[in-house]
Amino acid sequence: MDEPFYKTAAIGYDELFARATNSFIPSLLKAARIAPGHRVLDVATGTGAAAQAAAIIVGPSGAVIGGDISPAMLESAKRNLKDQPITLATFDAHALPYEDRRFDAVTCQLGLMFFSDQLGALSEFRRVLRPNGWTAVSVTTTPERSLFARIGAVIARHAPEKAEKLNRFFSVPDATCLHDLLYRAGFRKIDVQLETRPIKFSSFDDYFSGIAKGATLSGQEYVQLPPDMKHIVREEVWRGLASPSPGEPLTIEMDVLIGSGSR
Repeated sequence: MDEPFYKTAAIGYDELFARATNSFIPSLLKAARIAPGHRVLDVATGTGAAAQAAAIIVGPSGAVIGGDISPAMLESAKRNLKDQPITLATFDAHALPYEDRRFDAVTCQLGLMFFSDQLGALSEFRRVLRPNGWTAVSVTTTPERSLFARIGAVIARHAPEKAEKLNRFFSVPDATCLHDLLYRAGFRKIDVQLETRPIKFSSFDDYFSGIAKGATLSGQEYVQLPPDMKHIVREEVWRGLASPSPGEPLTIEMDVLIGSGSR
């Protein structure tokens, strides 16, 4: 796994991205069948939002561990989860440092598509689940149905050397692909649902402002571009969103696939 890749994603995550993606967390936790008293592992926990929501459900009789490969993400999580009963750990999703059948649920919010071996990671999720436990994961789909990843896709077209990194956003593009991954990892009773949320911004300038400052992975790549290429990318993103004016309100519909399966 490429830790610097995840390190860049931590910059500005909460301010720009989490405010939108957190609305998908209740559906993710519902798909994982999380209940009071459960032991939950949240993989690629990022800044800790899903782990925090899971801790509220499991209550004092349960336990939540949130883990990430990125120390930068975990530093953000520590700040967000200060004084909360959540254990944070550094680990690689491909080799979870836990014994077999330890957890009642394993969750992964918008992380699976970045893993170099998605099948291997899902197999690890299944290994640490108790009998009848559930895994639930969420992934982005295609550029035109993403929030900020569409900017990365535009950058990748104009800077092919960045394509491998930026196109990871779309490595699980549809329900069939996600279902197949879960099945091949050994899960059963598999369910995959598409969820859509309208994300509102006061203007295109509001939408793009964080990217211009280097927030999220797309932003980190954007700020490294030459000035003329920055202008080309920004204009192409604006046209792709069919925004009538940079100063008018903007609504973007974001799609997320949520897949679940039992051990």
